[in-house]
Amino acid sequence: MTPKQEHFAQCIADGMTQADAYRTSYGVDKMKDSSIHVNASKLVSDTKVAQRVAELKAKLSAKALWTREMSVKALVSAYEIARDTSNSGGMTGAIKEINAMHGFNAPQKIDLNAELTLRRIERVVVKP
Repeated sequence: MTPKQEHFAQCIADGMTQADAYRTSYGVDKMKDSSIHVNASKLVSDTKVAQRVAELKAKLSAKALWTREMSVKALVSAYEIARDTSNSGGMTGAIKEINAMHGFNAPQKIDLNAELTLRRIERVVVKP
């Protein structure tokens, strides 16, 4: 792989769009968007590049310290322990957290009203 292909693969693995990864890796300023999309699509379909993207994504996934899946499993485990010990408060707490993680709760209203004070600052430049 060329250094530009490697950089492109890293950008894709980091979550960039194909077009943005192509722009970043190949420094194309005057190329039409349609050409960028075509070239990026071809590049991401290249076997070596696709394999490198998969490899980089796997490494990033392995480095994840705490994933959403791990959170859900931990909360399910907490729920089961609370259930087995007849701790209804613990069961309710675990269920509330799982529901919040999945967006099952009603939207919350947040009051953004605040007092705002504006002051005019003038700068006077004095020549010596």
